[in-house]
Amino acid sequence: MKTKNVLITLGVIMMTVLITTSSCKKKDDPAPEPTPTPYQPVFSATSIAIDATTIDFYIACTTDDYELIKVEVKSPGALQDDTFLGNGMLLIRNEPITFPNFFVRTSGNWTFIITGTIKSGANIGKSFTATATVSVSGK
Repeated sequence: MKTKNVLITLGVIMMTVLITTSSCKKKDDPAPEPTPTPYQPVFSATSIAIDATTIDFYIACTTDDYELIKVEVKSPGALQDDTFLGNGMLLIRNEPITFPNFFVRTSGNWTFIITGTIKSGANIGKSFTATATVSVSGK
């Protein structure tokens, strides 16, 4: 009987060791770092009525100085969409940019996609593409 008890005890010990070691989690490789989101400066856009049928826009970066690469204008109905090149123009924070020509006043949302490079603050040298929108009401 003693042999039987010894065998049962050894069996229980072996099962306990087997279960304990198989449930131990091996240390995995650390999770990869998440991709940081690109820096987005903040732009403010304003519409200015020139007369009853024409409009102009002023767009200013409220957070940084920057070098303007280009501005894409997306008009309601896409009839006046255009792209204006900045030709490396440097603009300081809150200095508005405007366009060389006026637009026909069209109701709806006008969107401006600004591409450039940050020239001040903690993000110097970082490229960006930011968006600003203006809602224009009827004629």
